[in-house]
Amino acid sequence: MPRVPYRYLAGNNGETKSWSRCHYEFRWWYEYSGGKLTDWGAHHVDIATWAMGKTETGPISIDPVMVKHPVPFKDGYPTDDARYNTATRFLIQTTFADGQELEIRHDRGNGILLEGTEGRIFVNRGRLTGRAVEELKSKPLPEGALESVYKNRSLVDHFRNFFEAVVARQEPISDVYSHHRSLSTCHLAGIAARLGRAIQWDPRAETIIDDKQAQSFVAREQRQRFETEA
Repeated sequence: MPRVPYRYLAGNNGETKSWSRCHYEFRWWYEYSGGKLTDWGAHHVDIATWAMGKTETGPISIDPVMVKHPVPFKDGYPTDDARYNTATRFLIQTTFADGQELEIRHDRGNGILLEGTEGRIFVNRGRLTGRAVEELKSKPLPEGALESVYKNRSLVDHFRNFFEAVVARQEPISDVYSHHRSLSTCHLAGIAARLGRAIQWDPRAETIIDDKQAQSFVAREQRQRFETEA
């Protein structure tokens, strides 16, 4: 990535009451992050991927139906270094090989809406609603359902589960393999958003198909003195 100047302007409307290139505000710069697509995407797309049974694969098509950036872009790069540059409004349609679809969007209550043949379930950090939830009293979960989801581990928060996994030398509930897949979807959405066009993805080879420019965004060229040795 090209070098950019350090920036800190106090008194603006960022999360830390500043417009900065560090601390919390690093999320709003493509130079370091992917905006909401990777910030909240990490919390939502992983659950959607798990619920869809797609933890070992990825989408084959990523289409940026609607994307709004706060600055103009050229060839996938922002043209204004003085303002946040990640997408603020977006509707990105991802499609899997079997036809299942996952929409990644900026609106709709900052949560996950699961739509199936027998109803809907909406969940975020504050509420859980839907037909299946309403029917839990008459149709409770089968015995051991939660334990199965938790890989037959204790029903605890992620922090405690992680430390338990370290001690037991076992895989945590939120494992790196499935999360690699869900975060790949988030990053692909960001690439499509930056370029303003649909891209095709080979989830087995993990490469973008017939689009060298888009593929160039999959990995960043490291600047001298910041390289990682294999």
